[in-house]
Amino acid sequence: MPKPLPQTDVLVLGSHPSCYLAAALLQDAKINVMHATIPDQPAPDRLVLINPKFFELHKLTATLKKNASPMQRLKFLADDGTTSSEYDAKSVCAYVGDYEQICDAMVEQARRAKINLVEPKSIEIRGLDEKGVDVAIDGTSIRPRMLIVGGELPSPQRKLLGLPVAWDAGVLHRYTFLRLKSAKWIDAAQQQTIPISLDLAGQLHWAWLLARENEVQLAVVQPIESIQKSSPAKLLEHWIDVLTKHHSLKAGPKPIDTSGMQSIDLPLAGALAQEGVANRTLLIGPAGGFYTACAEDIYSNCWSATFAVEVAVKALKERHLQDALGAYRQTWGSSLGDYLRGPHENLRFLLPLVYRNSVMTARMGEAILRGESVVR
Repeated sequence: MPKPLPQTDVLVLGSHPSCYLAAALLQDAKINVMHATIPDQPAPDRLVLINPKFFELHKLTATLKKNASPMQRLKFLADDGTTSSEYDAKSVCAYVGDYEQICDAMVEQARRAKINLVEPKSIEIRGLDEKGVDVAIDGTSIRPRMLIVGGELPSPQRKLLGLPVAWDAGVLHRYTFLRLKSAKWIDAAQQQTIPISLDLAGQLHWAWLLARENEVQLAVVQPIESIQKSSPAKLLEHWIDVLTKHHSLKAGPKPIDTSGMQSIDLPLAGALAQEGVANRTLLIGPAGGFYTACAEDIYSNCWSATFAVEVAVKALKERHLQDALGAYRQTWGSSLGDYLRGPHENLRFLLPLVYRNSVMTARMGEAILRGESVVR
């Protein structure tokens, strides 16, 4: 006979760091919360760019700084191999961390905080009414009053909650990356510099080189609808060529083997195009599309969790919970919306200025790393 589960007011679903943060914030607010991972949702391990503000969100995130490498500069590279510009923040402007290591550290911190964490083999959302949501976790039923979802649910369960079955192709971008072990790929003096392209192959595709300890990661980002014209493999090879021309990546006797590359599809700024409030449900993190247009993964997604919890705590006190959830879209939209958009508007017009004007270079760097406006 399944073991009874404790009373739960809010069930948080997903394994992204934003989900662990949401559960911690709810527990701090004295809400009966359970956090459950969604089965069969492995996320490929990768290096990720982290806004320093991530470490200020909560005591759970504050200790994770030790797991990340500080960055001080962005270097914008043009395809021609001779044109570049550098934004030097003169201090730490970003960190690079290992996604899986960050997740593991957050799990450990959450367990120490005695958050109710479960890793079920099965989760099924069976129905909902005016009192709550009927959920079965490994066959045992619970009835939380609401859900906060940060991972992808099966299509039938999405439909039940009133969620779109899939992301619109207009917001999906393919993020393709290759991790190269060893420190031999870059000079020691470049380890706090992040090379970036804003118009790789003249197509406004983005590309990054992230370095940490004894490895580098090469990554390219492109709209999902562009992959038939520019395959991720060709785009990655082109980025390697650009980096080599700029001496940001050391050329070896043989071409870099890209067969180990991996790809994931991210709904960049998807929150701006899709509703984040469903039936007794708030969407955070990846489920809500809270990636920035610059493909930032950690801070923006976790920031959404803080807004969701703020709304949830208030909604649980209201007679009509569903009506109170509507405040979520206004709450995050008033501040996080601009951050998600990034500097893409009029980017083709601004690029020449970035390469020849130090003020515009700094503004573009601040727009990418801090969400500030390029045009002031």
